[in-house]
Amino acid sequence: MLRRIVDHAEYRSFTDADSSCRLPHFFVPVLYDREDNFAFGITISRKIGNAVARNLLKRRIKAWFHSNLPLLPKGIRINLIARTGAAELDWTDLCGELNQLVLMLKK
Repeated sequence: MLRRIVDHAEYRSFTDADSSCRLPHFFVPVLYDREDNFAFGITISRKIGNAVARNLLKRRIKAWFHSNLPLLPKGIRINLIARTGAAELDWTDLCGELNQLVLMLKK
């Protein structure tokens, strides 16, 4: 099951992350849970771009996670924090980075 993190208190729990992954355009703190689902949050600051660019990036990330549900490991919560240049990624580059993230999470 896929769950989206929206609660501020849950975002604050990522300050004490169990581990983290670094990608060219994202920083991803990871928390390991005993739950049987995968949860993700998205953090995109105004430094990344205007509202149109930020919302497009969020929609693309959500679409990728929903379409690749079987690939996601269970019992993990992540927060995808966008870094400079993330809004300029086209769909194939974004998919490549997120696929790379899943491989890192499975290790």
